[in-house]
Parts: sequence; C-alpha cells; structure tokens
Amino acid sequence: MHRYSIEVKKRDETGKGVARRLRRNGLIPGVVYGRNREPQALTVDPLDLKGKAQSNAIIDLTIDGKEETVMIKDIQEDVIKEEIIHVDFQQVSMDQTINITVPIKLMGEAPGVREGGVLQQLMREVDIEVLPTNIPDKLELDISELTLSDSLEVNDLDIPEEVNVLNPLDNVIVTIVAPSEEIEEEEEEELEEEFIEPEVIGEEGEEGEEGEEGEEEKEDWQKQDYYQQS
Repeated sequence: MHRYSIEVKKRDETGKGVARRLRRNGLIPGVVYGRNREPQALTVDPLDLKGKAQSNAIIDLTIDGKEETVMIKDIQEDVIKEEIIHVDFQQVSMDQTINITVPIKLMGEAPGVREGGVLQQLMREVDIEVLPTNIPDKLELDISELTLSDSLEVNDLDIPEEVNVLNPLDNVIVTIVAPSEEIEEEEEEELEEEFIEPEVIGEEGEEGEEGEEGEEEKEDWQKQDYYQQS
C-alpha cells in the first residue's frame, strides 16, 4: 500500500470556464467526496500531485489546514500533452472495507508457449473487497506449469487471507491455445469491425471541448457510486 500527503485548497467557483482557467494557470481542478461528507471542489497544485497520482493510493489530504484520509478514485489525463486535467478523491475510513480494482500480474513462463501455443490473457484485473490498510499493489498468478490447452481461473490467484475477491472464482484469467485458434479469432474480429458504422462527429472542436469538460469537471456532484464504494 502506498501512502502520501497532499495539500489542496477549497474552491467555491465551479463550472467549465473555471476549470479551463485553472488549467491555463497551471493548476488542476479536483473534487473530494464520501459517505460522511458533502462534495467539495478543490484546486490542486500539480507539483504536490507529482509521483503520487496512483490509483488505490492512500492520501492524507490537507484541505485548508484540516486533514482527512482519502483515496485517488479517478484521474483524467490529456493523453496528448501527458498532463493531469482532473482528479477525484474519495474519503475512506481505515477500519471499513472498500471495493476496488487491482491488476493481475502473471508470474513465470508457460511451457505451453515454448510448445508453440499462444498465451491469451482474458482478465487483467480483479475486483476485491479489503481494508484500506491491506490494499495489495497486485494479485499474482503463477503460469509456470501452464501447458497447451490449459487455463487458469480466478481461484488460482495468489490471494492474501485479508483480501476478498468479488469476481466468480471460475472466471478464466489466462489460457494457452493453438496458433490456428488464435488466427481464426483474429479473422472473426476483423470481419466484425468491417460492419461497425463510423462515428459521426460535429464541427471541428465541438466534441473535444464539450466531451472533455463534461467528463473532467463532474461539477453536478451526482456521484451515485461512492455511497457503495466508500
């Protein structure tokens, strides 16, 4: 579990124009919310967030001198500029379990690949229930005995005792298939893509600004899922 300290400022003004102005001034708009608090708009200094913008990280968040424990729930980035454009903090209680997603890391080399098979990873992350103090960085899956036509399921993960996995235990994570099977699946996907209608986009710039701001600011405060996730 990673734990950091970040200091932010309250922000009373909200809206698309405010968010754009903050970013032009080199700042990041944000929000903090939780079961036992009202949502609050924030202004975040990107230097304070540098190196700490990790999903599932525990943050000691200081807001105008008052500290509370939160997690980084969501980060939105400008993929072209490689800059953070919005951050969501979710208040957590260290003695109450939360539902989060963690990545799956494959360990070892599968003999089935050396035999000429193709490794297919069908799941790359799992949903878990855990105390904030016990959040794992990842769950490992040993594939060192995986041979041709074999598969491994959620139940085969190396799951710590304090972690409760929420996915069905018989969900397949990884399998080794013959090369011919892989080729057939790729051809089917290509055929399906040929029949997908192209997306219709309005005048240049119209979707970019409206779509970006609609997702980034989230100033309507309708955080329907945080009551279930906190």
